[in-house]
Amino acid sequence: MTTTPPKARTRLSSERRHQLLEAVKMLLGLHRHPSDIKRAISKEYQISPRSVERYITRARREMVESLTIPFEQLLAESYQYYLYKLQYGNLSEREQIRCRERMDKLLGLGGTSQSRVRRWTHNLTPEKIQNMSDEELNATREMVLKDYYRSRGESYPRRTRDNT
Repeated sequence: MTTTPPKARTRLSSERRHQLLEAVKMLLGLHRHPSDIKRAISKEYQISPRSVERYITRARREMVESLTIPFEQLLAESYQYYLYKLQYGNLSEREQIRCRERMDKLLGLGGTSQSRVRRWTHNLTPEKIQNMSDEELNATREMVLKDYYRSRGESYPRRTRDNT
C-alpha cells in the first residue's frame, strides 16, 4: 500500500489574506450560507474548508467591531424595518410569518421552548436531589449546565482534568 506524502504547507501573503478576508465579509454581507462560503473560498484560494471557517469567524468578529452605531439602536432600526414591511409591504403569508419571527427574535421572545425549560423546573425537587447518588447528581448538573448555555446561544465549555 502506498501513501502520498502530505502537501507542503503554503502560507498566504498578507495582501492575499486581506483579500480573502474581504471576500468572506462580502459573501457574509450577501447572506450566503457558511457552507457555500467555505466551498467558494477554498476553491478560489486553494485552502482547506477548515481554514475558511477561521476566516469566517474573524470576518464576523471584525464586522461586529466595525459597527459605528450602538447595538441597541441597530436592533431598534431592524425592528422598525420589519414593522414597516408588515404594514406597507405586499407580502405573502409566508413572508409575513418570517417577519414576525424575526421581530420576536429581536425582542427576545423567540428563545427556548417552554417544554425544555419546564423539564428541569418540574422534575427536580429538593427531595429528588437529596436522594441522588453522586454520579446522578453530577450527570444532572452537566445536563442543566448544557441546557443553560444552549439557551443563551453559547457553547458549553469543555471540562478538562485541571478544572474538574
